[in-house]
Amino acid sequence: MTIGILGTGYVGLATAASFAARGFAVVCADVDEKKIALLQSGKLPFFEEGMSEVFAAASIPVVFTVDLTAACQCDIVFCCVGTPSAADGSADLSFVQSAAQTCADVAPNAIFVLKSTVPPGTARAMTQYVNGKLRIAANPEFLREGCAVQDALNPSRIVIGADQESVLLVLLDVYREVNVPVVSTNTITAEMIKYASNSFLATKISFINDIANLCDVIGADVQSVAKGMGLDDRIGAKFLQPGPGYGGSCFPKDVRALMHLGESVGVPLRILEAASAVNADSQRMPYVKLVDSLGDLHGKRVAVWGLAFKPGTDDIRDAPALGLLRQLLIDGSVVTAYDPLVVSLPTEFAAVARCSTPIDALQNADALVIMTDWKEFFAFDRVTILAAMSGTCIIDPRYVLKRSEVMVQ
Repeated sequence: MTIGILGTGYVGLATAASFAARGFAVVCADVDEKKIALLQSGKLPFFEEGMSEVFAAASIPVVFTVDLTAACQCDIVFCCVGTPSAADGSADLSFVQSAAQTCADVAPNAIFVLKSTVPPGTARAMTQYVNGKLRIAANPEFLREGCAVQDALNPSRIVIGADQESVLLVLLDVYREVNVPVVSTNTITAEMIKYASNSFLATKISFINDIANLCDVIGADVQSVAKGMGLDDRIGAKFLQPGPGYGGSCFPKDVRALMHLGESVGVPLRILEAASAVNADSQRMPYVKLVDSLGDLHGKRVAVWGLAFKPGTDDIRDAPALGLLRQLLIDGSVVTAYDPLVVSLPTEFAAVARCSTPIDALQNADALVIMTDWKEFFAFDRVTILAAMSGTCIIDPRYVLKRSEVMVQ
């Protein structure tokens, strides 16, 4: 059986790697010629631990091509294209529509599987969009950047949404060797499972950030609070780490899209509205604390440790650090930054001085803000940090340092 993949982002390449590792012949297609050329040379367009090794070890080499028809002519076609936020918060499905139409033109009656995160009802809408020329299913991914390969190889569960039993049976056969719980349902329910899952995790993050703010005021230790909560298996410890809000390519856009869907059908999602508002406040909090500590930030030297939205990845999409950098530049601050993986920033951040080590970023700094909890930052303490700085303001929304060592909490 051959597997076609449309899209070579995190989802597309992790999906391709998982099928290649299980012995399938995989054809990965994308319209981005530079990205395909990079993949054909054995390199990845982003950092993801273990992915290159999986591709290199595949018994049948993965084919990377700009020829979309080659992927569409495979036995099963997985749509892994982007679904970014539109201006109104809804999911922009133009890439999905384009992929579906291409596949319908090339291979009528093909099994077209939506791996892309799409609003509930998309599979059925796409079926109508291509005039029934495709058999469309939903098979959402549950990948974590930084662990995407392991999550694809060893998923927590497999969700298959199909409105035709024949399509369901084919997909069950594709995953027959993966020994994890399988949820078989219709397409709209499968799509909803993905949105509900991401939105719940985003809500957990906002909840613990709200609790962290209260703990700071009353003198409680939020990390101990989170530990005590997480030991209850009804709650669980994951996603109870306070920080400067959630970011990345999934949570922000998926929360916005689900809220938009709720509004469009007259069912406002009030908990998600609150979680989104808390997240916006959490992302702005490091800047607010800087102003409270230093006053006018014009000419102040601010060091920022961490640019990626989370450790283990070089992804800066919706990263909380970018909002901070943007405001600091508007205020006229002198900004230095260090991140072990992020190589480049958008041109709007050209004035940010990139440093090769954390200590280099601290030279003559009036303040330090830790925006990503990279493992290497945990080796530092207040004495070492202050020895390299000219000021004493340390803002640590990631809780890398002990609270007693942070000058502004």
